Amino acid sequence: MARADKRQGGREAGRPGGDVLSSAVFLSLLLFSFAAPASAVFEDAPAGARQLGFGGQAAALEDPLSFQSNPALAGGAARFETGAYFLASDRTPLGQAGFSSYGAWALVPRRGYGKMGTFSAGGLYRDDGGGAVQKTLSFGWGTWQLLRAGSGSLDFGANFKILQFDAADGEGMQSGAAVDLGAAFRPDGRHVFGFSALNINRPSFGAGILKDKAPLVLRLGVSESREDFTLSLDVAQRSASGGRRGNFSLNPGMEYVWRTGGSGVLFSRTGLVLADRASALGAGLGWKRQSSELAYSAAVPLTGAIVPAHAVTLSLRFGDRDTESEYERLIRQEMKYRKDLVEALDGSAKREEALKKELVSLKDDVDALNERLKSSEETKARERGEKERLEGVMRRQAAAEAELRDLARKRSQDRLAALGHEFTQDWQNYLRLKNGGAPKEALKAALERLVGQYQDAGIDISQATVELREIINSK
Repeated sequence: MARADKRQGGREAGRPGGDVLSSAVFLSLLLFSFAAPASAVFEDAPAGARQLGFGGQAAALEDPLSFQSNPALAGGAARFETGAYFLASDRTPLGQAGFSSYGAWALVPRRGYGKMGTFSAGGLYRDDGGGAVQKTLSFGWGTWQLLRAGSGSLDFGANFKILQFDAADGEGMQSGAAVDLGAAFRPDGRHVFGFSALNINRPSFGAGILKDKAPLVLRLGVSESREDFTLSLDVAQRSASGGRRGNFSLNPGMEYVWRTGGSGVLFSRTGLVLADRASALGAGLGWKRQSSELAYSAAVPLTGAIVPAHAVTLSLRFGDRDTESEYERLIRQEMKYRKDLVEALDGSAKREEALKKELVSLKDDVDALNERLKSSEETKARERGEKERLEGVMRRQAAAEAELRDLARKRSQDRLAALGHEFTQDWQNYLRLKNGGAPKEALKAALERLVGQYQDAGIDISQATVELREIINSK
């Protein structure tokens, strides 16, 4: 009986020990699961070398790949653009996570037949160091000057993304969809204010008991573009993902343009991202030649292990011409046209001088004939001959005078044509200056010079006067 009580007591005493062991094993597994490297899914990693050079994605930076950070910015594309990029980094905006990604994109503007905007398409393949593979296929639309107020415009955009996640633990491919929304306000030709919300519906992915959601990212940014530099400032708030709490980031960046004449344009970029677990300093270079651009950037972490990130981007713009080469071609054409015009004017002047001398000679002949008629007492037959000769001379005189008038009128028309051509060239140069984002003061000064130069020339300059009046009234 005592032994039975002891066995019963031993069993009763053994249960707490077994519960403690089970709890310890469970806690160990749980702690191990938290200690294992975790990576969020489908974060807002920099897209391309230019954004990495600026420090990271920005909601107001005009860039071919800007539709990934703000869908509304795609509407600013004026020509068909495409390209590809590669990015390798040991960090994401949420913290430590080594990965490499390959991406490609295309922008198709539609600014005719009432369709003012740009269609965007992009694909991204990301390898998380063999731990998982993430694939993204996005389609979007960004409007162009949808709502206008004075000289400013407000645009909206949206991206629909098809997401695929393949974990290395054999759980199989998982698919989902996400939606991005964005808005961009352009108060003038130099500034852009942008706001975007990425992964609004937060699709869920995971393997086994470990589930994760794509982080919701809210971005607010502003950028300013001048002739030789671009400034950008961006702030972002991310929700928790990948076992990490959300964070807030501040991202200033700058780009400077180095013009090399006929060898293309060189860009230097630098940026800074300040964020919990993901601060870094970025820098990069870009080279644009005619319709292509090649860029490289690197980002060095400011905390933790110093493992730089690298990005390379190749962009192609179809229908985009080299501005400097185009100017050289136009200048050569203008010089040839002016040379031909000067030669024609010289020829007309020489012909005019010859006709004047001939008129003087003919006038002397007429005067001499008149004197002979007055003083001559010749026969009627001789008088008829002299009169016929006089009539012939007078007909030649009338023909010469008519030709002189025609030459004077032609020379006047040539001068008006030359002035009209010069005005057209100056007007085209002004339109290029305006489309290039020149300040309003520069546009006004150019128009005032244009109107002052041609207002009394006798040609139609109404488009310049109307443009000047609109600029003056818009202040």
